[in-house]
Amino acid sequence: MKNQTLGIVMIVKNEEKNLGGILSDIHDVVDEICIVDTGSSDGTVALAESFGARIGHFSWNGDFSAARNHSIACAQSDYLLWLDADDRIDEDVVKSLLKLKSRLRPEKDRAYMLNILSRSKDMPDTLSYQTRIVPNRKGVLFEGRVHEQILPSLQRTGVTVEPVDITIIHTGYHDPDARRAKARRNLDILTDELKAGKDTANQHFFMAMACIGMEDCGQCLEHLHKARQKRTDEDWLHFSYTISTDCLLRLGRIDEARREISGGIAHFRNSPLLQYYLGLVCMRAGKFTEAAATFRKAAALPQRIDSYPCPPDLNTSILLQYGTALEKAGKTDEAIGVYTRALTLKSGDRKKPIYHALGMALLQAGRIDEALLHLSRAKDLSESTDNALWLSLAHIHRHLKHYEQARSLYLDVLRETPEHLIALSGIVDTSVELDDVEAFLNALERLLLILDIPVPEVAIDSLVECSALCMNVANRLKSRNEQAAAQQLAETSLHLDAANSGAHLFLADLFAEQGNTVRMLASLEMALKCGAGSQEVLTRIDLARQTLGKKS
Repeated sequence: MKNQTLGIVMIVKNEEKNLGGILSDIHDVVDEICIVDTGSSDGTVALAESFGARIGHFSWNGDFSAARNHSIACAQSDYLLWLDADDRIDEDVVKSLLKLKSRLRPEKDRAYMLNILSRSKDMPDTLSYQTRIVPNRKGVLFEGRVHEQILPSLQRTGVTVEPVDITIIHTGYHDPDARRAKARRNLDILTDELKAGKDTANQHFFMAMACIGMEDCGQCLEHLHKARQKRTDEDWLHFSYTISTDCLLRLGRIDEARREISGGIAHFRNSPLLQYYLGLVCMRAGKFTEAAATFRKAAALPQRIDSYPCPPDLNTSILLQYGTALEKAGKTDEAIGVYTRALTLKSGDRKKPIYHALGMALLQAGRIDEALLHLSRAKDLSESTDNALWLSLAHIHRHLKHYEQARSLYLDVLRETPEHLIALSGIVDTSVELDDVEAFLNALERLLLILDIPVPEVAIDSLVECSALCMNVANRLKSRNEQAAAQQLAETSLHLDAANSGAHLFLADLFAEQGNTVRMLASLEMALKCGAGSQEVLTRIDLARQTLGKKS
């Protein structure tokens, strides 16, 4: 029996930077490459020809389906895999595609749905499912000027769609402005179609999608409402509840968001994705115990395949939020158990946030060595400096008196964010411990300049003066609500001059704000020993008593 041929079909314009990547990935899998150019002014066509591609040309008319159908008309293979220039496949997928190719049916009565992992540098990954491999037969065509679809024609021609475990990575746009421009273009096309009489459920749904791409939540909600009113059997209803709920949360309409997602759950009772969104709504409402119960339910539900985007590893996302809800509900030990469970899942790239969350929970529980282990694993999985993670690790290293390691982490943060106040405060502190006078003075001077504090005109030649200057900075930081950096500078001030009563009083005030009565009283006791006025101390004790009385 003759093996069925497989070709790729693409439409491109000015994709010289991207096209070589996907053609290199797929070249050895397919029997032909058909590329339709819609008006490139760069080297796209020449690059495609270097891979032996058959080139077609299409005068762009704002109709994506027309362009894709032109690429189909150019192709001669039995089956066609449609791709975009910013798609990518890895070696394992190449092997899977070759296996699938060997079993393509001569009857041309099958199409294949693939996993699409959308990945951008500045947005969370999403996973969806698209029918990407179709038989090259009469009647199998794309429909719709934008958000072009091939599934309706497959249904009309009696082609069965079979899901296969093959993942294509779609890198997409990495620039928010470019994404908004694409959404604006799509909305303009869809609006023209609507004016021309295409007043369908799908039309309003795709207009809603364009509006969310433009961050216009109000218009998105209006179009979703119209889409649902006109809906018959379209496949986006489940996904639409995540979009509408997200819009309402962005608009701060939390009660409406809860009613909306609850309505979705009434339609899809066993949807882990919708339960996940209900948990997010509960989190926004500050109902952490209820959120934890909702995430627990979501984690117990079986995963469902959908044509529209969801987190690529929903179970891991659910468990991360479940653990966060437990932490906020004061159940740190239970949260540690949930995060530990999440690590047992096949989560791939998702292990970094799990290690981070687990490390922070362990730190909260006082399990310092374990926290260091897991946060270090999160750091090892990081592709770039993560300020929050780096600072948490630096905090642990300072606690363990690993001052060189802590300073190295602060310097990493400062390379990315030169005016990061906590990192600069950390450099001041670790430089004192390492007896590095030059680094201490340089970091302190940078803080003075950033905080608009006059730099002393005369040389500082005593530890007492250095301590006083640190307190100057600490007070300015506190006035800017930078409590963590302020506390760090006050503690550094005491390293320089343990008798600085003002620093002890300052820390007492910070601990009082944190509700840490034990540390507040300890600081007040030290302030008294260092010469603070008894009235200053008594006033703070009275305020603490009043606060405790109100809480009780």
